[in-house]
Amino acid sequence: MFQRVISAKGFWRSVISLAIGFIFIYNIIDVWIGYDFDWKLYAENRFAKDNLLRFFVANIMSGFVYGFVVTFLKFRGNIKKNDAR
Repeated sequence: MFQRVISAKGFWRSVISLAIGFIFIYNIIDVWIGYDFDWKLYAENRFAKDNLLRFFVANIMSGFVYGFVVTFLKFRGNIKKNDAR
């Protein structure tokens, strides 16, 4: 079932689009809650030399995990529903 789901048409495109959306929304909420929409302070903290790699890796990994899990469950549900017919 796993191989069938991840090889379905549009699966990876959906994973990437959800990951990008998650990263965008997460960072907007982070700026709002943690920095009170102070974009300059946010950029100074997040893009500092010590935090830059950690920032990008954490965003990419969290976005990918979110996108993969949500898309996998959606596609698996659709495949099970279509097989039941």
